[in-house]
Amino acid sequence: IHKWTILHYSPFKAVWDWLILLLVIYTAIFTPYSAAFLLNDQEESSNENCSYSCNPLSVVDLIVDIMFIIDILINFRTTYVNSNEEVVSHPGKIAIHYFKGWFLIDMVAAIPFDLLIFGSGTEELIGLLKTARLLRLVRVARKLDRYSEYGAAVLFLLMCTFALIAHWLACIWYAIGHMEHYDPEYRSIGWLYSLGTQIMKPYNSSNLKSGPSINDKYVTALYFTFSSLTSVGFGNVSPNTNSEKIFSICVMLIGCK
Repeated sequence: IHKWTILHYSPFKAVWDWLILLLVIYTAIFTPYSAAFLLNDQEESSNENCSYSCNPLSVVDLIVDIMFIIDILINFRTTYVNSNEEVVSHPGKIAIHYFKGWFLIDMVAAIPFDLLIFGSGTEELIGLLKTARLLRLVRVARKLDRYSEYGAAVLFLLMCTFALIAHWLACIWYAIGHMEHYDPEYRSIGWLYSLGTQIMKPYNSSNLKSGPSINDKYVTALYFTFSSLTSVGFGNVSPNTNSEKIFSICVMLIGCK
């Protein structure tokens, strides 16, 4: 075995896999949140002339991208078990096996879109492209099969999956309301406008900082998706426009499954 070859059952690889898992979980939570709630937000528009390092979230995203790139290099040197239950340690065979397997997904998920497009004025495009990181969840899901024999672990994973889906749908629900809020035809009937009226934080066209805070918007959006997925909605947060109603129908269909 070459001195730079890493055994797939070594303690280092086990610790590294757990670290990458934590980064994937972070990505699955914060990437959709950043793409939706920080997309075209007035608080973000004030940072257009700011340097790359002034946004802590951008620095963390850069670190995540670097770690994903390092993970690709490690995978090129990690042994694997072939169809004959033999441990393959030859560097060339490892590289070919990785190229035919997870290389493309890992490579797309590791592209640092922040650096490639930063400063071009297309922050919304960066947010959407960064959702490609979620492709790594496919690889994580494959590794979770080993816990299928434990009932408590399966229940916990199902709960986490349900919460993650609700989080993603909440981000989409807010993105729909945010886009229609700047449409004069739907501005006064969207769910964001209704929320501002309910919690005594109405929108004021002369004050860009008026209206509910980001925390108010996210908690309300998450509450709506959870109540819709479980079909126990109380109607205090309801869809009003056609786009909101169509999305609500899709959420209820997902909840039925």
